[in-house]
Amino acid sequence: MDDGAAKPYQISFDQRPEYLYAYVGGEHDSYAISHAYWTEVARECAEKQVKRVMIDENLTESVSVAEMYQIASEIPGMFSGIRIAFVDRHADQAELNEFGELVAQNRGVTGKFFVDIPSAEAWLLSL
Repeated sequence: MDDGAAKPYQISFDQRPEYLYAYVGGEHDSYAISHAYWTEVARECAEKQVKRVMIDENLTESVSVAEMYQIASEIPGMFSGIRIAFVDRHADQAELNEFGELVAQNRGVTGKFFVDIPSAEAWLLSL
């Protein structure tokens, strides 16, 4: 997605004292969009050499179950040794996110899905 065209999502990073915070917002979601933003977050984690990241997602649409499976299967290769707290602001996407969490955890990711930032932060900093 570095072709000079505008990205179909907004992403911002905030280096907090104990973890990297990443906000992702937009209307649309797809495999390509999710893959692009997860790749950006992974790149930022590597550059900052962080071991903890919170991803705060606010995408109105959701991916399909098949797309979620594909993305969740790829995340372990992007985030070796990084603890991931994933927050989705859209409660209607919880079941799909729980599925993605299970797929990623089964492939070795230390990550968890949350519906609110305080719970995510408490878990992220618990170890």
